[in-house]
Amino acid sequence: MLTVGVDEAGRGPLIGDMFLAAVGVCLDNLKALQEEGIKDSKKLSPAGRKRLFPKIVELSEVIIVRRYTPEDIDTSNINNLFAKGVTDLLRSIRSLGFRVAELYIDAVNSPKIKARVLGELEWIGNIRYEIKADEKFPIVGAASIVAKFLRDQHVSTLQDMYGDFGSGYPSDPRTVKWIEEWIAKKGEPPPIVRRSWKTMRRYGYHKEKKTFRTLTDYLKKKK
Repeated sequence: MLTVGVDEAGRGPLIGDMFLAAVGVCLDNLKALQEEGIKDSKKLSPAGRKRLFPKIVELSEVIIVRRYTPEDIDTSNINNLFAKGVTDLLRSIRSLGFRVAELYIDAVNSPKIKARVLGELEWIGNIRYEIKADEKFPIVGAASIVAKFLRDQHVSTLQDMYGDFGSGYPSDPRTVKWIEEWIAKKGEPPPIVRRSWKTMRRYGYHKEKKTFRTLTDYLKKKK
């Protein structure tokens, strides 16, 4: 019987993929997980996440990760992707022959998504669906570290390929400046950018129309 934690990394950034991880641990290993100092990944440095990642792998019976590209996010809804991803992860764990005794999920603040997730996972007897679960339960902290570590590696690869774009968050002036300079040179953002994010509306992208105006078009309209 497993205790499973689920969490994501990369929900908010303007750049890069979102990672959703499920970590399953035998009940006997829960204490060992806690003793390793497992906690919310946001409270750890990249070096701390890198150090703990192999420890989590060693203590886990199963780890499954789903990855969503900017295109996936732009053509869907991030909450819907989360809900479907959680249920897919748990079905995958069940298909491998594991039984889930307890499930802890770092919740999305949406009653509709909560109802959908819980409805799809009725076969699991004990489910805790809580906001900031990664700060409360080590098993969710473990899933948080796995997801964030993999996103750390992903972002590092993107930085090598595309240059220094800052943190990748829309609140980061370096990120916004990098996107503006890229569009000025190329006419449109690279595929690593989530075009449906609010920040991109200033360049004329409208998700519902699935269209994108070039910077030249935008400047013409301003005249």
